[in-house]
Amino acid sequence: MIRGIILYYLNIKPTHGYEIQQFISLSGMDQWTKIQSGSIYYALTKLEKEKNISVLREERTGSRVRKIYEITQQGRETLLTEMRQELATPLFNIGSAKFIVSPILSSLPKQEVESIIASHIKELQKTKAYWEKWEKLKSQSDKYGLTRLSFQMSIASIEQQIVWHNELLEHLDYYIEEAQTMTNMIVTFDFEKSKDMVQSNSQKSKIDILEQLKDTLEKNPETALEHINAMIEQLKNN
Repeated sequence: MIRGIILYYLNIKPTHGYEIQQFISLSGMDQWTKIQSGSIYYALTKLEKEKNISVLREERTGSRVRKIYEITQQGRETLLTEMRQELATPLFNIGSAKFIVSPILSSLPKQEVESIIASHIKELQKTKAYWEKWEKLKSQSDKYGLTRLSFQMSIASIEQQIVWHNELLEHLDYYIEEAQTMTNMIVTFDFEKSKDMVQSNSQKSKIDILEQLKDTLEKNPETALEHINAMIEQLKNN
């Protein structure tokens, strides 16, 4: 999905990899997709080699050179292909990239989305019927129930996927409107302000830790060393 997110972003406006990384982090997309910052730059390099994106210009800040990318016509076609494939891909219980529907719904026409979802639901229903059939056959020879439980977990997962896709289909207009809100947010996304906000939050976090330390030294000096060590670890993590 990282390729699709990059193409989706660049289809809205040209930018550099760090802005895309910041937006993914601030919007919470990374919580679903587990995107690593290094994977963004790797994907950008690969997309450029494939001629899906190109370098519009280079911006120099001191010794740093930042490439500003734009999507190509081939990239727009690749974006549609990526979104179609993602929409027809089964969901996973944890961290499924498909949970981020904004790139999909912003890229594909409504009728095409409806068609793909309806087709996918039918496939899921067929798969569910297949697993239910084999559950009846295999569970008969399952002495302690592990096979039966495995089948039930798989069937329950398929059922939840059907519910998820039915919800998307039933309220598609609402989710398309949400996707448009995301697009508008990207158009107005101020990279420099986001940097200031992150730095401000980081500074506030350090101040909070120092306040905790001061409070501990005043109230419980005998446990201060233990608290200091814990706070050092917290600062390292931040």
